[in-house]
Amino acid sequence: MSNAAARGPLATMLFGAVLISTSAVFVRWVEMGPTASAFWRMALATAMLLPVLAIAVRRGVSTFTPTPRVLGLVAIAAVFFALDLWMWHRSILYVGVGMATLLGNFQVFALATYGALMLGEHGGWRLWAGLSLAIVGLALMLVPGWADFDEHFHVGVWFGLGTAAAYAGFLIAFRKAQATRGGATNESLLWWMCLCTAALLLPMTLAGGEALPPSSGSDWGWLLAYAFIAQVCGWLVIGKAMPKLSAGVLGLCLLLQPLMAYVWDALFFGTRLDAAGLVGLGLSLAGIFLGLTRGARTAQA
Repeated sequence: MSNAAARGPLATMLFGAVLISTSAVFVRWVEMGPTASAFWRMALATAMLLPVLAIAVRRGVSTFTPTPRVLGLVAIAAVFFALDLWMWHRSILYVGVGMATLLGNFQVFALATYGALMLGEHGGWRLWAGLSLAIVGLALMLVPGWADFDEHFHVGVWFGLGTAAAYAGFLIAFRKAQATRGGATNESLLWWMCLCTAALLLPMTLAGGEALPPSSGSDWGWLLAYAFIAQVCGWLVIGKAMPKLSAGVLGLCLLLQPLMAYVWDALFFGTRLDAAGLVGLGLSLAGIFLGLTRGARTAQA
C-alpha cells in the first residue's frame, strides 16, 4: 500500500480513536453499577445499529447474518469484549479515567506480539525496548505513591491490565471476522458483536446484584451518548479502517485513545499528574510507540 493510499484509513482510524477515548468519561458520569453501564452501552448500541444494518440489507450491500464461521469469530470477540468492559469499567471507577485507559491500552504489546508470531510482522528489539520503556513509565506513575493508594486502587490497576489482555483478544478475533466476512458488511459484524456482548453482560449484571434500570433521566442521557458516540460512531469508523491496517499500525493509532483520556480527565475531573507522573506517562506512550513502529515498517515493506 502506498503512503497516499494509506492516509485515508489512517486518518479514519485516528478519528475513531478520539471518539472511543470519551468512553471512560461517560462511565464516570453515569450513576450506576459498572457492569450495568457496560450492558446498556451494548444494548443501546444494538438498537441504534439495527436501522443502519436494515438499510444496508435493503440496498443489497450486506447480508443480515454472516456465515457460521464468521459469526463464530464475532461471538469469540464478544466474549473478550464482555470481559474487557467488565474489568475496564471497574478500573475506571477505581483508578480514574486516564490511568484506566492507559492500562487498557497496554493491549498493543499483546497485539504486537500476535502480529509478530502469527502475521510475520517481526519487530525485533523495538518491541522489547518499547515494552521496557512502558513498564518503567508505568512504574514512575504508580510506585512512588503505591503504599498510599487504597485497596480499590490496587485492584483497579490489575483490572486495567486484565482489560489489556481481553481487549487484545477482542481485536484479534474481530479482525479475523472482518477478513473473512464475505457479503456481511462492517455494520452487520458490529451489530452481531453488540448483540452477543449485551447478551453476555445481562446475566453478569444480574448475578452481580447491580440494579439494571437507570435511576434518572440524566443517566439515560449519558448512557445514550455513551452508546452513540463511543460504540456506534467510534466502532463504525474504526471498523471501516481496521481491515486496511496492519496489527502494529492499528495499535499505534489506538495509542491516541489513552492520550486523549488524560486530556478529558484533566478537563472534566481535574486530575493532574505530578512531575514523575508526567515523565512516566511520556515514557509509557513513547514505549508503546516504539514497540509498534515495527508494525508500520512491516506494512510499508
